[in-house]
Amino acid sequence: MATTKREPIPNQIFVGLPWKNVRPKYERVIDKLSKAFPLYFTIVGRDDGQDARSLFEVIKGRIESSSFAVFDATGGNANVSLEYGYAEGIEVPRAIFLSAHKASQRGSASDPIISDLTGIRRVQYKTEAGLSRELRKLAAEHDYSRRFENALHAIVKGWSKGDKKSARTLALKLVKALDGKVKMRRADLVQHIQAQGYKKIETDYMLKSLHAEGVLKCTVGKYSEACVA
Repeated sequence: MATTKREPIPNQIFVGLPWKNVRPKYERVIDKLSKAFPLYFTIVGRDDGQDARSLFEVIKGRIESSSFAVFDATGGNANVSLEYGYAEGIEVPRAIFLSAHKASQRGSASDPIISDLTGIRRVQYKTEAGLSRELRKLAAEHDYSRRFENALHAIVKGWSKGDKKSARTLALKLVKALDGKVKMRRADLVQHIQAQGYKKIETDYMLKSLHAEGVLKCTVGKYSEACVA
């Protein structure tokens, strides 16, 4: 497959996984991670309302727009293998996750359909707690997480501990408001944050600061937009 030119959303991570048993674990873990990291873990599935062909088009688009992809190959799921092959074809950085718990292998193949795992980043976990540790490690090492933390460190240098904590919460809210969006009207973003109790002056300051540090891109003006940078 020829490599396509991609313009991924820097903080978006695609997650491909089996639906039965596995997905609920990921959703619980991701919900917690989303509160701690400036990353958007995206899962596409049957409940999105598309037929099979349309669904795969959505999946391909989501893979293409992701900076990294996680594929859980537990049980040898054919759809996950197909998604993995597509990600490999367009050279999306990726990792394979596998449950090593015996119960997860019942009634399915003992090995993933992805037959050759040589040289592929492979992460094994036995419990939900183990999965949480591995995904948290991945999140902490992600390029956008590192850039976000470095940017925040520069922004709050010299501030009190309490102010630093409040600033981090606000910065995370601004980034998370852009989850699943290529871009957003700056005015709508500010209004969204103000609705959560923040003042416009502090929201504007943080937006300008994150823009200056290169983790968000936004400008001032009636028709300006904001996006993850």
